Amino acid sequence: MTYGFLVFYRYKLMAEQEAREAKEFWMKFSEESWPKELRIVGDYRYAWGTEWSGFLVVETDDPQMFFKFWPHFRDKTRWYIENTRTVIGIKRDSDQLLESQ
Repeated sequence: MTYGFLVFYRYKLMAEQEAREAKEFWMKFSEESWPKELRIVGDYRYAWGTEWSGFLVVETDDPQMFFKFWPHFRDKTRWYIENTRTVIGIKRDSDQLLESQ
């Protein structure tokens, strides 16, 4: 079973230099510290029609991995992420899609 996490985020107001540092931090963090069991399948910079700055789409077969990692993620990004909201779902497999039609 695959679990999906839609993580909306809102940036804090930042000066240009801070924004560059935040971007550099995210690039390094996502490459070096992100667990391989949590697959980022989408990284969207805008969430038009909402108050959010963007959102991530993360998938995993072990939802506990997300819950264990989340406090670490929030601690590391708190300096430039003002708020987050997470929606969790379970991905349908192809058999379920055929049954629902």
